[in-house]
Amino acid sequence: MGIRSGNFAGQGSTGNMEAVGDFRIFERSLFKRDLQYTEYYGDGDSKGFLQVKDIHSVAKNICTQKKSSYNHETRQECSLGPIIGLREAGWSNRRIGRHLGRSDMVVARCWQQWITEGRVYRRGGSGRPRNTNDREDRAIRRVATSAPTTSLASIQRHLPPSRHPVPSRETIRRRLTEVGLRSRRPLRRLPLTPHHRQCRLDFCRPRATWSVTDWRRIFSDESRFSLSADDHRTRVWRRTGQRSDPAFIVERHTAISQGVTVWGAISWDTRSSLVLLQGTLTARRYVDDILTPIVLPMLSSRPGAIYQQDNARPHTARLSQQCLQGYDVLPWPARSPDLSPIEHV
Repeated sequence: MGIRSGNFAGQGSTGNMEAVGDFRIFERSLFKRDLQYTEYYGDGDSKGFLQVKDIHSVAKNICTQKKSSYNHETRQECSLGPIIGLREAGWSNRRIGRHLGRSDMVVARCWQQWITEGRVYRRGGSGRPRNTNDREDRAIRRVATSAPTTSLASIQRHLPPSRHPVPSRETIRRRLTEVGLRSRRPLRRLPLTPHHRQCRLDFCRPRATWSVTDWRRIFSDESRFSLSADDHRTRVWRRTGQRSDPAFIVERHTAISQGVTVWGAISWDTRSSLVLLQGTLTARRYVDDILTPIVLPMLSSRPGAIYQQDNARPHTARLSQQCLQGYDVLPWPARSPDLSPIEHV
Protein backbone atom coordinates (compact mmCIF):
# COMPACT_ATOMS: atom_id res chain seq x y z
CA MET A 1 0.00 0.00 0.00
CA GLY A 2 1.63 3.25 -1.04
CA ILE A 3 1.39 6.38 1.10
CA ARG A 4 1.59 9.87 -0.35
CA SER A 5 2.22 12.67 2.09
CA GLY A 6 1.67 16.40 1.99
CA ASN A 7 3.59 19.09 3.81
CA PHE A 8 5.94 17.59 6.39
CA ALA A 9 8.70 19.23 8.38
CA GLY A 10 11.38 17.07 9.95
CA GLN A 11 12.85 17.83 13.32
CA GLY A 12 15.68 16.28 15.31
CA SER A 13 18.30 13.75 14.36
CA THR A 14 16.43 10.67 15.55
CA GLY A 15 14.12 10.49 12.57
CA ASN A 16 11.00 11.52 14.49
CA MET A 17 9.02 14.36 12.97
CA GLU A 18 6.12 16.60 13.78
CA ALA A 19 3.72 16.97 10.88
CA VAL A 20 0.71 19.24 10.82
CA GLY A 21 -1.37 18.74 7.70
CA ASP A 22 -2.61 15.65 6.00
CA PHE A 23 -1.42 12.77 3.91
CA ARG A 24 -3.38 10.58 1.57
CA ILE A 25 -3.58 6.81 1.73
CA PHE A 26 -3.04 5.48 -1.75
CA GLU A 27 -5.41 2.58 -2.46
CA ARG A 28 -5.41 0.54 -5.62
CA SER A 29 -9.08 -0.37 -5.67
CA LEU A 30 -12.40 0.33 -4.02
CA PHE A 31 -12.08 -2.98 -2.18
CA LYS A 32 -9.44 -1.52 0.12
CA ARG A 33 -11.28 1.71 0.95
CA ASP A 34 -13.02 0.21 3.94
CA LEU A 35 -9.91 0.38 6.18
CA GLN A 36 -10.70 1.93 9.55
CA TYR A 37 -8.37 4.43 11.16
CA THR A 38 -8.54 6.12 14.54
CA GLU A 39 -7.37 9.73 14.21
CA TYR A 40 -8.36 11.08 10.84
CA TYR A 41 -10.70 13.47 9.12
CA GLY A 42 -12.15 13.33 5.63
CA ASP A 43 -13.19 10.29 3.62
CA GLY A 44 -12.46 8.45 0.41
CA ASP A 45 -8.95 8.84 -0.99
CA SER A 46 -8.03 11.74 1.32
CA LYS A 47 -7.83 10.69 4.95
CA GLY A 48 -6.06 13.41 6.95
CA PHE A 49 -4.40 12.96 10.32
CA LEU A 50 -4.41 15.97 12.65
CA GLN A 51 -0.95 15.28 14.03
CA VAL A 52 1.66 12.67 13.23
CA LYS A 53 4.48 11.93 15.68
CA ASP A 54 6.39 9.37 13.64
CA ILE A 55 5.48 9.01 9.98
CA HIS A 56 7.11 5.57 9.74
CA SER A 57 5.31 4.06 12.74
CA VAL A 58 1.96 5.57 11.72
CA ALA A 59 2.26 4.30 8.16
CA LYS A 60 3.29 0.87 9.42
CA ASN A 61 0.31 0.68 11.78
CA ILE A 62 -2.08 1.68 9.01
CA CYS A 63 -0.73 -0.92 6.64
CA THR A 64 -0.75 -3.76 9.13
CA GLN A 65 -4.39 -3.31 10.21
CA LYS A 66 -5.58 -5.65 7.47
CA LYS A 67 -2.26 -6.90 6.23
CA SER A 68 -2.85 -10.47 7.31
CA SER A 69 -5.98 -10.87 5.15
CA TYR A 70 -4.46 -9.53 1.94
CA ASN A 71 -2.27 -11.21 -0.62
CA HIS A 72 1.44 -10.85 -1.30
CA GLU A 73 0.80 -7.87 -3.58
CA THR A 74 -0.83 -5.90 -0.79
CA ARG A 75 1.86 -6.85 1.73
CA GLN A 76 4.46 -5.54 -0.69
CA GLU A 77 2.61 -2.23 -0.83
CA CYS A 78 2.56 -2.06 2.97
CA SER A 79 6.32 -2.58 3.20
CA LEU A 80 7.21 -0.06 0.48
CA GLY A 81 4.46 2.50 1.11
CA PRO A 82 6.40 4.53 3.72
CA ILE A 83 9.12 5.15 1.10
CA ILE A 84 6.64 7.09 -1.04
CA GLY A 85 5.38 9.11 1.90
CA LEU A 86 8.84 10.09 3.10
CA ARG A 87 10.08 10.81 -0.43
CA GLU A 88 7.21 13.20 -1.07
CA ALA A 89 7.91 14.80 2.31
CA GLY A 90 11.26 15.87 0.91
CA TRP A 91 13.54 13.24 2.37
CA SER A 92 16.52 12.05 0.36
CA ASN A 93 16.96 8.46 -0.74
CA ARG A 94 19.92 8.00 1.59
CA ARG A 95 18.01 9.36 4.60
CA ILE A 96 14.99 7.18 3.85
CA GLY A 97 17.20 4.13 3.49
CA ARG A 98 18.83 4.69 6.87
CA HIS A 99 15.47 5.40 8.53
CA LEU A 100 13.68 2.33 7.12
CA GLY A 101 16.63 -0.04 6.95
CA ARG A 102 16.54 -0.23 3.14
CA SER A 103 19.29 0.17 0.59
CA ASP A 104 19.49 3.33 -1.49
CA MET A 105 18.85 1.30 -4.65
CA VAL A 106 15.57 -0.13 -3.29
CA VAL A 107 14.38 3.36 -2.37
CA ALA A 108 15.33 4.74 -5.78
CA ARG A 109 13.62 1.90 -7.69
CA CYS A 110 10.48 2.20 -5.58
CA TRP A 111 10.24 5.95 -6.16
CA GLN A 112 10.92 5.61 -9.88
CA GLN A 113 8.22 2.95 -10.23
CA TRP A 114 5.76 5.15 -8.38
CA ILE A 115 6.45 8.07 -10.70
CA THR A 116 6.28 6.10 -13.94
CA GLU A 117 3.64 3.45 -13.16
CA GLY A 118 1.74 4.75 -10.12
CA ARG A 119 2.30 1.57 -8.10
CA VAL A 120 4.90 -0.03 -5.84
CA TYR A 121 4.06 -3.71 -6.27
CA ARG A 122 5.52 -6.10 -8.77
CA ARG A 123 3.68 -6.40 -12.05
CA GLY A 124 1.98 -9.77 -12.36
CA GLY A 125 3.61 -12.08 -14.84
CA SER A 126 1.94 -14.49 -17.22
CA GLY A 127 2.88 -17.42 -15.00
CA ARG A 128 3.33 -21.02 -16.00
CA PRO A 129 1.08 -22.20 -18.87
CA ARG A 130 -2.00 -24.17 -17.82
CA ASN A 131 -1.54 -27.92 -17.94
CA THR A 132 -5.10 -28.48 -19.21
CA ASN A 133 -7.02 -27.00 -22.11
CA ASP A 134 -10.67 -25.94 -22.25
CA ARG A 135 -11.84 -29.35 -23.45
CA GLU A 136 -10.14 -31.14 -20.57
CA ASP A 137 -11.49 -28.60 -18.07
CA ARG A 138 -15.01 -29.30 -19.32
CA ALA A 139 -14.41 -33.05 -19.05
CA ILE A 140 -13.23 -32.67 -15.45
CA ARG A 141 -16.32 -30.65 -14.52
CA ARG A 142 -18.64 -33.05 -16.34
CA VAL A 143 -17.34 -36.11 -14.49
CA ALA A 144 -17.47 -34.39 -11.08
CA THR A 145 -21.02 -33.07 -11.56
CA SER A 146 -22.44 -36.27 -13.06
CA ALA A 147 -20.91 -38.50 -10.35
CA PRO A 148 -20.38 -36.36 -7.21
CA THR A 149 -18.81 -39.23 -5.25
CA THR A 150 -16.10 -39.92 -7.83
CA SER A 151 -12.47 -39.67 -6.74
CA LEU A 152 -9.66 -37.64 -8.26
CA ALA A 153 -8.04 -40.84 -9.56
CA SER A 154 -11.27 -41.78 -11.31
CA ILE A 155 -11.48 -38.35 -12.93
CA GLN A 156 -7.93 -38.85 -14.23
CA ARG A 157 -9.02 -42.07 -15.96
CA HIS A 158 -11.96 -40.30 -17.63
CA LEU A 159 -9.76 -37.73 -19.37
CA PRO A 160 -9.11 -38.17 -23.12
CA PRO A 161 -6.79 -41.18 -23.70
CA SER A 162 -4.51 -39.17 -25.98
CA ARG A 163 -3.61 -36.86 -23.09
CA HIS A 164 0.02 -37.18 -22.01
CA PRO A 165 1.16 -36.53 -19.40
CA VAL A 166 -2.03 -36.96 -17.41
CA PRO A 167 -2.82 -33.93 -15.18
CA SER A 168 -2.00 -34.54 -11.55
CA ARG A 169 -4.67 -34.90 -8.89
CA GLU A 170 -3.82 -31.49 -7.46
CA THR A 171 -4.32 -29.94 -10.91
CA ILE A 172 -7.74 -31.59 -11.17
CA ARG A 173 -8.59 -30.38 -7.67
CA ARG A 174 -7.65 -26.80 -8.64
CA ARG A 175 -9.79 -26.96 -11.80
CA LEU A 176 -12.78 -28.05 -9.73
CA THR A 177 -12.12 -25.35 -7.14
CA GLU A 178 -12.10 -22.73 -9.89
CA VAL A 179 -15.75 -23.53 -10.65
CA GLY A 180 -16.76 -23.74 -6.98
CA LEU A 181 -16.68 -27.54 -6.60
CA ARG A 182 -15.00 -28.69 -3.40
CA SER A 183 -14.64 -32.07 -1.73
CA ARG A 184 -17.10 -32.32 1.18
CA ARG A 185 -18.43 -34.97 3.49
CA PRO A 186 -21.91 -35.98 2.31
CA LEU A 187 -25.03 -35.56 4.39
CA ARG A 188 -26.18 -38.98 5.62
CA ARG A 189 -29.90 -39.58 5.91
CA LEU A 190 -32.31 -42.49 6.04
CA PRO A 191 -33.97 -43.28 2.70
CA LEU A 192 -37.50 -41.87 2.52
CA THR A 193 -40.38 -43.04 0.34
CA PRO A 194 -43.06 -40.60 -0.90
CA HIS A 195 -45.32 -41.88 1.89
CA HIS A 196 -42.65 -41.07 4.49
CA ARG A 197 -42.28 -37.56 3.13
CA GLN A 198 -46.02 -36.95 3.20
CA CYS A 199 -46.25 -38.15 6.80
CA ARG A 200 -43.46 -35.78 7.81
CA LEU A 201 -45.27 -32.86 6.19
CA ASP A 202 -48.52 -33.80 7.90
CA PHE A 203 -46.69 -33.86 11.23
CA CYS A 204 -44.78 -30.58 10.81
CA ARG A 205 -47.39 -28.28 9.26
CA PRO A 206 -49.83 -28.19 12.22
CA ARG A 207 -46.92 -27.61 14.60
CA ALA A 208 -45.13 -24.91 12.61
CA THR A 209 -46.74 -22.17 14.73
CA TRP A 210 -46.21 -23.79 18.12
CA SER A 211 -44.85 -21.57 20.87
CA VAL A 212 -42.09 -22.43 23.32
CA THR A 213 -44.71 -23.54 25.83
CA ASP A 214 -46.24 -25.94 23.32
CA TRP A 215 -42.88 -27.66 22.90
CA ARG A 216 -42.48 -28.45 26.60
CA ARG A 217 -42.57 -32.17 25.97
CA ILE A 218 -40.55 -35.17 27.09
CA PHE A 219 -38.46 -36.50 24.21
CA SER A 220 -36.81 -39.90 24.43
CA ASP A 221 -34.67 -42.04 22.20
CA GLU A 222 -32.13 -44.84 22.10
CA SER A 223 -28.72 -44.27 20.59
CA ARG A 224 -26.31 -46.94 19.44
CA PHE A 225 -22.58 -46.21 19.47
CA SER A 226 -20.96 -48.57 17.00
CA LEU A 227 -17.38 -49.73 17.33
CA SER A 228 -16.99 -51.14 13.82
CA ALA A 229 -19.05 -48.96 11.52
CA ASP A 230 -18.36 -47.21 8.24
CA ASP A 231 -15.42 -44.82 8.51
CA HIS A 232 -17.37 -42.23 6.44
CA ARG A 233 -14.56 -41.67 3.97
CA THR A 234 -16.97 -41.08 1.11
CA ARG A 235 -16.67 -37.56 -0.30
CA VAL A 236 -18.80 -35.62 -2.77
CA TRP A 237 -17.99 -32.76 -5.12
CA ARG A 238 -20.47 -29.95 -4.56
CA ARG A 239 -20.78 -26.20 -4.30
CA THR A 240 -21.45 -24.20 -1.17
CA GLY A 241 -25.11 -24.35 -0.14
CA GLN A 242 -25.82 -27.73 -1.78
CA ARG A 243 -25.41 -29.88 1.33
CA SER A 244 -29.10 -30.85 1.49
CA ASP A 245 -29.45 -31.43 -2.25
CA PRO A 246 -30.66 -35.03 -2.79
CA ALA A 247 -27.87 -35.59 -5.31
CA PHE A 248 -25.26 -35.16 -2.57
CA ILE A 249 -26.92 -37.18 0.21
CA VAL A 250 -25.66 -40.66 1.04
CA GLU A 251 -28.33 -43.02 2.34
CA ARG A 252 -27.50 -44.92 5.50
CA HIS A 253 -29.16 -48.08 6.74
CA THR A 254 -29.14 -49.73 10.13
CA ALA A 255 -26.76 -52.67 10.34
CA ILE A 256 -25.61 -55.14 12.95
CA SER A 257 -22.20 -54.22 14.33
CA GLN A 258 -20.38 -54.32 17.61
CA GLY A 259 -21.34 -51.45 19.89
CA VAL A 260 -23.29 -50.25 22.91
CA THR A 261 -26.85 -48.90 23.15
CA VAL A 262 -28.09 -46.32 25.66
CA TRP A 263 -31.48 -44.71 26.33
CA GLY A 264 -32.22 -41.22 27.60
CA ALA A 265 -34.94 -38.57 27.76
CA ILE A 266 -35.01 -34.77 28.02
CA SER A 267 -37.73 -32.27 28.88
CA TRP A 268 -37.98 -28.51 29.25
CA ASP A 269 -36.30 -28.33 32.66
CA THR A 270 -34.80 -31.75 33.39
CA ARG A 271 -33.36 -34.92 31.93
CA SER A 272 -33.43 -38.58 32.79
CA SER A 273 -30.56 -40.76 33.81
CA LEU A 274 -28.73 -42.59 31.05
CA VAL A 275 -29.77 -46.24 30.83
CA LEU A 276 -27.25 -48.72 29.47
CA LEU A 277 -29.02 -51.42 27.46
CA GLN A 278 -27.27 -54.78 27.37
CA GLY A 279 -28.33 -56.99 24.50
CA THR A 280 -31.48 -56.56 22.44
CA LEU A 281 -34.19 -54.19 23.63
CA THR A 282 -37.54 -55.99 23.77
CA ALA A 283 -40.96 -54.69 24.72
CA ARG A 284 -40.73 -56.39 28.11
CA ARG A 285 -37.34 -54.84 28.85
CA TYR A 286 -38.60 -51.46 27.62
CA VAL A 287 -41.47 -51.59 30.10
CA ASP A 288 -39.53 -53.03 33.04
CA ASP A 289 -36.25 -51.10 32.68
CA ILE A 290 -37.37 -47.77 31.19
CA LEU A 291 -41.09 -46.97 31.24
CA THR A 292 -41.98 -48.14 34.74
CA PRO A 293 -38.96 -46.86 36.74
CA ILE A 294 -38.19 -43.67 34.75
CA VAL A 295 -40.80 -42.46 32.26
CA LEU A 296 -44.01 -42.90 34.26
CA PRO A 297 -42.65 -41.00 37.33
CA MET A 298 -41.55 -38.15 35.04
CA LEU A 299 -44.99 -37.95 33.42
CA SER A 300 -46.82 -38.15 36.75
CA SER A 301 -44.80 -35.28 38.25
CA ARG A 302 -45.55 -32.97 35.30
CA PRO A 303 -49.26 -32.36 34.71
CA GLY A 304 -50.08 -32.06 31.02
CA ALA A 305 -46.78 -33.59 29.91
CA ILE A 306 -46.69 -35.37 26.56
CA TYR A 307 -44.31 -38.24 25.93
CA GLN A 308 -42.49 -38.66 22.61
CA GLN A 309 -40.90 -41.84 21.29
CA ASP A 310 -40.11 -43.10 17.83
CA ASN A 311 -41.74 -46.03 16.07
CA ALA A 312 -39.26 -48.73 17.05
CA ARG A 313 -40.91 -52.12 17.57
CA PRO A 314 -40.41 -52.18 21.35
CA HIS A 315 -42.17 -48.79 21.54
CA THR A 316 -45.18 -49.75 19.42
CA ALA A 317 -45.67 -53.21 20.92
CA ARG A 318 -48.99 -53.93 22.64
CA LEU A 319 -47.29 -54.33 26.02
CA SER A 320 -45.70 -50.88 25.76
CA GLN A 321 -48.95 -49.28 24.61
CA GLN A 322 -50.82 -50.77 27.55
CA CYS A 323 -48.21 -49.41 29.97
CA LEU A 324 -48.67 -45.88 28.58
CA GLN A 325 -52.47 -45.91 28.68
CA GLY A 326 -53.77 -42.81 30.43
CA TYR A 327 -50.79 -40.69 29.32
CA ASP A 328 -50.51 -38.45 26.27
CA VAL A 329 -48.12 -39.83 23.65
CA LEU A 330 -47.07 -37.66 20.72
CA PRO A 331 -47.64 -39.43 17.37
CA TRP A 332 -44.41 -39.62 15.43
CA PRO A 333 -43.84 -39.98 11.66
CA ALA A 334 -41.77 -42.91 10.45
CA ARG A 335 -38.07 -42.49 9.67
CA SER A 336 -37.91 -39.01 11.19
CA PRO A 337 -35.26 -39.03 13.92
CA ASP A 338 -34.01 -35.61 12.79
CA LEU A 339 -37.29 -33.99 13.91
CA SER A 340 -36.59 -34.76 17.57
CA PRO A 341 -34.45 -32.28 19.55
CA ILE A 342 -32.84 -35.12 21.49
CA GLU A 343 -30.97 -36.06 18.31
CA HIS A 344 -28.94 -32.86 18.73
CA VAL A 345 -28.01 -33.43 22.38
